[in-house]
Order: sequence, then C-alpha cells, then structure tokens
Amino acid sequence: MKTVVPFLAAILTCLPSLPAQESPQAAYLNVVNLVALREPTRLSLGGFVFNGGEPVAPGEGSGLLAIQPGTHSFTLENPAAKPGQISGDLVLEHGKTVAVICYDEVETGKDGGREAKLRYSVLIEGDRTGPRLSLVSLLKDPFTGVEISGTPATLAQSQAHSHPVKLGDEVRIVHRGQVLADLRIAKPLHYLGFLFEHPESGAAELSLIQNERLEYQPPLEEKGGE
Repeated sequence: MKTVVPFLAAILTCLPSLPAQESPQAAYLNVVNLVALREPTRLSLGGFVFNGGEPVAPGEGSGLLAIQPGTHSFTLENPAAKPGQISGDLVLEHGKTVAVICYDEVETGKDGGREAKLRYSVLIEGDRTGPRLSLVSLLKDPFTGVEISGTPATLAQSQAHSHPVKLGDEVRIVHRGQVLADLRIAKPLHYLGFLFEHPESGAAELSLIQNERLEYQPPLEEKGGE
C-alpha cells in the first residue's frame, strides 16, 4: 500500500519573498501518479517539473507542496497514451489543500482499436469532518469486488464507495484474496484509498491519502492535445 501522509514536504521557489513580519500566502498541493502504463509518466505545474524532470513511478506522489495561490497549468504526460499529454488549470487557494490523482482509462478509438487515455481527478476540501473511509477503483473492470473488514463491497469504476468507520477501528481491505491494506482509524480524517494496477506486476495495489477535509471529485476532461 502506498500512503501519502499530510505533511509539508517542500516550499516551491515560486513563493514570493516577503518581509520577515509577514507570512507568505500558500496553498497546498499533493499529486499522486496512478497511471498503469509501462511508459514513463512525467508531471509538471507551470514551470515546475516534478521529480527534477525524471519519471514519477506508479504509486508515488509529490508529498504535500506549498504553492503560491492562483491558477496554475498542470500537465500529465505518458507516451503510451493517445494523446500523450493532457493539461488543465488548477485553482489553488490560500490555506487550502488540493490533491490530483493521475490515472489512465482504456477507450475504443475511431479505428475500433483500444487506446489508453490519460485522466486526472481533482480532490478539493469540503465541509465534512470526522473519521470516514472511501474507496475508489481505478482498475479497468467496470466493477471490482473487495472485502472491507470481512464485509463484501462492489466498487463501480471511478466512483467513490463509502464505508462507515469510527475512531479506533482496525480495517482490512482485501481484493481477490490479496490484502491491500491494514488500516487503523487513529485520527478523525478522511481515509481515501485508490485501487490501481501496477504496470510491472499487473497486481492491484492501493494508494492511500489521509486528510481532514478532502473529498473525491469526478474526473476532469482533458485539455490540450497532441
């Protein structure tokens, strides 16, 4: 299980230099790569290139970055997809956290062949608080069966499935007999788990984000192109 925890990992150089008595404004961004393609995935935000321009491994994330508030162009690239690049604007507000989940889907192209399409979903803060668990399947099957602490559940592709939890609960998530995660609900956070297929092993894995207010949002349509 890949876990992305809510801590300040870096402050980008785009933050303005202010007098010592003033605190710089900052929004917070976390980007996670769950693209299940064998070609390398690269990510960028405006003029900032994640991981020094090197590919971001499947299941890996940026950690929580402090970003100057405003509208920033986000780009997701993988040459195995068609098109190999998509982009869109992210609106980042002072003091608020946004997470971007990058993945791929398979669609039928104009020639009848199957094509990989890059996608990303944006998670923004909502009003709900308290401990809760949501699972989202990014696997290629339209429906995915899992067990959550022994209770069967069916996840519709790219849709959030909520499971009631309370503080102190021990939660085990199992898919086809494989334990994807053992969680303890230790804090009043939203535990957001994303099932994805690792491109090397072909096995399902789970990437977990923990945050107080983030909520899953529908995927955005791609912009940009070839």
